[in-house]
Amino acid sequence: QLTYTAHGPHKADLRIRADGAPVEDTLSRGQLKLLMCALRLAQGEFLTRESGRRCLYLIDDFASELDDERRGLLASRLKATQSQVFVSAISAEHVIDMSDENSKMFTVEKGKITD
Repeated sequence: QLTYTAHGPHKADLRIRADGAPVEDTLSRGQLKLLMCALRLAQGEFLTRESGRRCLYLIDDFASELDDERRGLLASRLKATQSQVFVSAISAEHVIDMSDENSKMFTVEKGKITD
């Protein structure tokens, strides 16, 4: 009897190469983050197309490893999905590109959540 899950999406082991080498040896941390986000967005688009339902995206430390330009591009792409998106960031300025009339920002400080 197995005591662990043998199948499922968590078992995916993709090996992606850039210029003939594994991406983890070739790309910067920011490039790796964007690559992973692009893969998840593509997966979400596929699931939306197949099921008619939108995905929920959760991104921890949205701004880390990304410059202003790439942060803006990622924010734009996430908004274009018309999905619900939760992001965390150290500073509100880092998520300003995500803000629109449908946005709600919460602050967590010393264990207290405020809006």
